[in-house]
Amino acid sequence: MAAQPHAASEPAIERTFAAVRAALPPVNAAAFDAELIRITHAPVVNLAALDDFLTSWWRIATRAAQNREDWQRMHDEAEQIRSGQRSSGTPLAEILAQREGQI
Repeated sequence: MAAQPHAASEPAIERTFAAVRAALPPVNAAAFDAELIRITHAPVVNLAALDDFLTSWWRIATRAAQNREDWQRMHDEAEQIRSGQRSSGTPLAEILAQREGQI
């Protein structure tokens, strides 16, 4: 029996600018727009950067579409940490030092 690729379980979002933008949660849309404007309004458009942009935002849209509530919760928790309402927890380096580098 062949292993199923992970991509098969991902929501089907066409890898186009319009489809990715439409699939993004509102919390991410402004960042998408701002980055797209920055790339496309350069004197010379870097096509590799544009492709990297689309690929990374497609991955974000796909991940967010898998579980919208979880995606929103992650953003809420990040905002709580950024604003100081919540501790970010113990840094990984400190945990590893306590365990003497053993995981």
